[in-house]
Amino acid sequence: MSFRHLVYAAALAGALTAGPAGPVLADQGSRAADQKVRVTGVVRDEFNGITLPGVPVEVVGAGDVTYTDVDGRYVLDLAAGRHELRIALEGYQERRVAVEVPAGRRQAIDVNVGLAMTRFAETVTVTARAPEADTSSTEAQLIERQRAPVITDNVGAQEMKRNADSDAAAAMQRVTGLSVVDNQYVFVRGLGERYSNTTLAGSVIPTTEPDKKVVPLDIFPTGLIDSVQVNKSYTPDRSADFAGGLVQVVPLKLPSRPVFDLSYGFSYYERGTGETIPLSPLGTRDWLGFDNGVRALPSAFPASKVVRRGIYTPSVGFSPEEIARFGRLLDQTWSPVGRRGRPGQNWSLVGGNRFGRLGLIGSVTHAYKENYVEETRRFFRLEEDGALEAVTDYDFRTGTQKAQLGATGTVSYQLVPSQRLSYELFYTHSGRDEGRTFEGPNTENNQYFRNYRLQFVEEGLLSNAVTGEHFFQGLSNSRVDWRVAHARADRNEPDLRETLYQASITAAPSARVFLLADESQSGFRMFNELDDETLDVQANWSVSGTLNGLPVQVKFGPQYVNRRRDFTSRRFRYIPANLSGVSLQGTPEQLFTTDRIGTAWRFNEETRPVDAYDARMETVAFFGMADIALSARARLIGGARVETFRETVNTKDPFSLFQEVVTAEIDSTDVFPGVNFVYAVRNDQNLRVSYSQTVNRPEFRELAAFEFTDVVGNRAVRGNPALTRALIRNVDARYEVFPGARGVLAASVFFKRFDDPIERVINAGAQPLATFENADTARNFGLELEGARQLGRTLYVSLNYTYVDSEITLTQAARRVQTSLARPLAGQSRHLFNGVFEVSVGAFASRLLVNYFGDRIADVGANGAPDIVEAGRGSVDWVASYRWNRLNVRVQVDNLTDTDFRFTQGSEDQRLFRLGRTFGLSLGYSFY
Repeated sequence: MSFRHLVYAAALAGALTAGPAGPVLADQGSRAADQKVRVTGVVRDEFNGITLPGVPVEVVGAGDVTYTDVDGRYVLDLAAGRHELRIALEGYQERRVAVEVPAGRRQAIDVNVGLAMTRFAETVTVTARAPEADTSSTEAQLIERQRAPVITDNVGAQEMKRNADSDAAAAMQRVTGLSVVDNQYVFVRGLGERYSNTTLAGSVIPTTEPDKKVVPLDIFPTGLIDSVQVNKSYTPDRSADFAGGLVQVVPLKLPSRPVFDLSYGFSYYERGTGETIPLSPLGTRDWLGFDNGVRALPSAFPASKVVRRGIYTPSVGFSPEEIARFGRLLDQTWSPVGRRGRPGQNWSLVGGNRFGRLGLIGSVTHAYKENYVEETRRFFRLEEDGALEAVTDYDFRTGTQKAQLGATGTVSYQLVPSQRLSYELFYTHSGRDEGRTFEGPNTENNQYFRNYRLQFVEEGLLSNAVTGEHFFQGLSNSRVDWRVAHARADRNEPDLRETLYQASITAAPSARVFLLADESQSGFRMFNELDDETLDVQANWSVSGTLNGLPVQVKFGPQYVNRRRDFTSRRFRYIPANLSGVSLQGTPEQLFTTDRIGTAWRFNEETRPVDAYDARMETVAFFGMADIALSARARLIGGARVETFRETVNTKDPFSLFQEVVTAEIDSTDVFPGVNFVYAVRNDQNLRVSYSQTVNRPEFRELAAFEFTDVVGNRAVRGNPALTRALIRNVDARYEVFPGARGVLAASVFFKRFDDPIERVINAGAQPLATFENADTARNFGLELEGARQLGRTLYVSLNYTYVDSEITLTQAARRVQTSLARPLAGQSRHLFNGVFEVSVGAFASRLLVNYFGDRIADVGANGAPDIVEAGRGSVDWVASYRWNRLNVRVQVDNLTDTDFRFTQGSEDQRLFRLGRTFGLSLGYSFY
């Protein structure tokens, strides 16, 4: 709940003592179920949109009184016909609502109440309507946005369904100032993914990504989400670790009525379905996203490093025979197998209800897809004359199977209207199985390469939370909210297998003879495992009162976040030993046979002394803030947050054979102030101004000295233990108009100054290396424009545009290495655009969705090599739906334009590929 709160001690005192059996909370329909109709609604403060608990809602003339719960929600069972509801509470003007209740139709009636000093008594007639999905509707999201204390943009589950968005990442690209990279990572106001932060139901969550700071949003299916909200300005009751935006994923909320929805759909992928594509032949549970164990290290495999026993160390290591036996334990399937791609499918199930004081809701979703991508990828070196010469020119062919399974559930018990306890579960799991081949010339090695790779990645997130919400009228109208959340993210990459073949670079294509190459990425296997765990304990106490007759709320509280990560990598390789009589032209399956391991091939563990790290991040925070009504129209929200932050990353040998540990530490205590001013020019118009200081801290992987190379001839990626935090000063302003229904008009400007911003940079050389460095300073200036309007009965249009001007100042050391001395921040697009055009006639609706982002730097160039730039790109999607009674049919086409994904370096194409169009059909049925 926001800050200006409850000024009605007498009314609430009555609420807590009403009736011989206490408050009327829920279903009274059992007394006359056939004659009664359920009416639900939410009572909000008209000034700032906060929900009001403990408010009496009276049926005039009938003597029935119920009281809103902690969410401000009331439930009444009324006979069909005309009724009048009376809402009266101290400090607010009495409001009366005339309701016409038709027989057999549940109704939703929300009521806004205004301050007594500025509103006149009024009687409002409301035509009863069938309820929508409450807080997930577009209208409800706009109300929440209008009354929010911060500059925010949001999208609810209903809008996601209209857009046919399958996950939160797809939904986010429709939001003003947001773009999505790699279908996973959100860029807010053009800033890279590292400048955003993600919470789940208000709690910090770990990430499954070893190389990224942000949580990938494609792991959140829309079937598990009520809404996603993006805070673009800061208040001290939230984490200060963001600059672009704080992305808040809100899981499904408790329903006010019975809910049971079922949906099923399938998809056709233009480049994958029905086409012969390279896929892994392994696994029988890949369609669920789980490995069946065929890729795991065998149980008989040693946990210690596989090294040969020495003459002077007879008690350490293994004999050659034992090592050969370990090598034979591993499955010897190496090559992708071409087979016809199958259509994708997805289904979801949602159910819930309130049973008196008990509320339940749960959802399960599953999705599966197969796709295929052809890509050209080149890497360059800089000639003496400054020209770029392609070192490699590879053609990739990648087939992917991806499955996702998710579930969420909430159990909530209302002790009394002012006290509630809840348990929340959120689980999502995905598995991606990839078969990849590439071939092409490598002039640095003077060879023509052909590569085969099998890779499987499992990612999971499990979050458990216990929450409490308590209102104490006798304690200065205090509200105490607390939350204990434990989340665990894991990423398992079992048995990445790769072989490399080479032929003469000068041979004609028809005359090429490919032989197995003796390279570090040939006969190579890697096992990676990551566990990331977070404990988030937070509480806040808000006290409400008045100052000069105007409401004031003071809010303060602590937060403790403890995050731990363990990462381990093991690398193995089959090295040529005695190849007499062995033809290296054979397939990997023909070469690495069991009888040849230990003779023709020597099995060797190549795990490095820096192939493991453990990390800990601890934040102890305390905030204090006030929400003050300066007048009936002006509102000031301000305060500060103190955070003591400690981060330690120990990069080490997985087997402790080497005592040297590379340790990176960050220890800081900072104060993060935030001020938001809101002026209601009219009831439907706001002027907002905000100032704050926030922070951007290095992620574990960015501090770890662990190194990995994805493609032969490509640059390796290594962390930098010398990184430090970046501080950001933010100034934001917005003017917004809410003309009603789904309409909105808004204009925003923002300015950000970064001290020590963190960037991924490329250090060119004989062995190109990507790493992370602090620049000196940077600044961002931007403009956002947004408009949405219902035009007549049939046409709805929503447009938004963002312009960002960015410039970075490098340190003296970086100026000696990096090529571009004046450039934008990496990942920053100058232009962003979204458009939605909807035509609806009766039960039929059709939507055209347009998205565009401008050029952005993907990798910063160094040592004279130009920056690698991802070219701006537009996309168009189309969705049509038809509702017949409780059945909904939806048809969609994604990526209609199928525009090239193009990355350039100087005037040369560095990467080029297309994803193809996707065609989908889905059916949904609501039983209530």
